[in-house]
Amino acid sequence: MPTTRPRKLRLGGLELSVTLERTLAERVRGSLPYRLLHGSPPTYPVRNGEPVLNGTKLSDIDWYHTIDLGNGIVTPGFVDHRDQVKLYGLPDSLAGKRCLDVATFDGFWAFELEKRGAAEVIGIDVYSLSDCDCPLNWRSEYLGSRANDLKGFGFAYAKRVLNSKVQRKVLSVYDLSPEKIGTFDFVFMSDLLLHLREPLRALEALWTVTRGEAIIAETYDRQLESSGAVNSMRFLLGLDDYSGCFWWGFTTTVLEVMLQVARFQDVQKIAQFDMKIKKGVDVPKVVFKARGGG
Repeated sequence: MPTTRPRKLRLGGLELSVTLERTLAERVRGSLPYRLLHGSPPTYPVRNGEPVLNGTKLSDIDWYHTIDLGNGIVTPGFVDHRDQVKLYGLPDSLAGKRCLDVATFDGFWAFELEKRGAAEVIGIDVYSLSDCDCPLNWRSEYLGSRANDLKGFGFAYAKRVLNSKVQRKVLSVYDLSPEKIGTFDFVFMSDLLLHLREPLRALEALWTVTRGEAIIAETYDRQLESSGAVNSMRFLLGLDDYSGCFWWGFTTTVLEVMLQVARFQDVQKIAQFDMKIKKGVDVPKVVFKARGGG
């Protein structure tokens, strides 16, 4: 797996040398011009889990997802899933199903579930960058050096244009429970575990609300995968402007084992491919289908 030269990360008086996979390094660098040009956005109120747009234009938003809004308007997202949706194994029809999209961001996958006829779609995400996982003992230094972006502007904008009924709730994956959000016939989660301090804890929480089928897609570590070190993960610690930090590189086998430990049943690897992104090297992805506890 290609890497960049070691990058220096200074937290207080401690300097860490972090070697980034080139894919992730490109992702970090790719959004820097927006930050430098726009700086920290003002704080906006949130109503029903979504920021109040107050005249926000498409060009004001730092889009992660590429979304076709119709009438020739396509958001300039960092990642474009449109040609690879078929690789994720989504059911052709979700008619009558209650569905959950975890870490929905701009809502690409939530809107995709709605297109497939879901009776109800809820997307969850955190309120702002400060709610993402970062090293706790360096929290003030880390957040002090970054734009504390409020999440959900892209979702709110796309929902309005698409005339969608998808709901967004401010909720961490760690806090998923039947008491807080109910249970779901279909659950989708993608590209989140590498950003979490406790990926197994997240999967355990996800299991509690999955009464039907789940699709879990995640990046894996190409170099670790080819090393033959099965059931392995490595600590990376890097910075990510969209999700705070990335913590881990996984093998596909350790992801499968974690799903099983979290009590998911009938775990199947259904796809392995490179996710297309607009900058840098394409990202290696693996997709699992599993059954929850309902």
